[in-house]
Amino acid sequence: MNRSRLSTIGLGLLLAVLVAPALQADDLTGSKHFLCSAVEVTVCTLLGECTSQPPWNLNVPQFIEVDLEKNRLSTTEASGENRSTPIKNLERDGDLLFLQGVENGRAFSFVIAQQDGLASIAVARDGLSVSVFGSCTPMPKKAN
Repeated sequence: MNRSRLSTIGLGLLLAVLVAPALQADDLTGSKHFLCSAVEVTVCTLLGECTSQPPWNLNVPQFIEVDLEKNRLSTTEASGENRSTPIKNLERDGDLLFLQGVENGRAFSFVIAQQDGLASIAVARDGLSVSVFGSCTPMPKKAN
């Protein structure tokens, strides 16, 4: 191998080592309350136009509180958004947790790996789809 190819491979390995911890989340096994953060958001229209931007540019909450006891998703109090929606379907399949619902002409589906907290989220409405990749971490239960 030539020197530039070795440098490229070395740089690739270094980036992989540095990026890997950023993609890791927390173990959610047994958690009833956790916080999910949007990391990357892509919006696509019926015409095939797609854009990827930070969540705050696309009216996607940066953080979502998940309460499996109340079957509810909500924005954090600090966001000032006061948005909330019921979870209509909650299912576990092996290590995966599935959360689904429909409200205000939108359908949503979360797929969360309980072992590492990584989340894939889709929201669809007529003529528009939003996909979100994120990570989740357990949070203490709120006192009533």
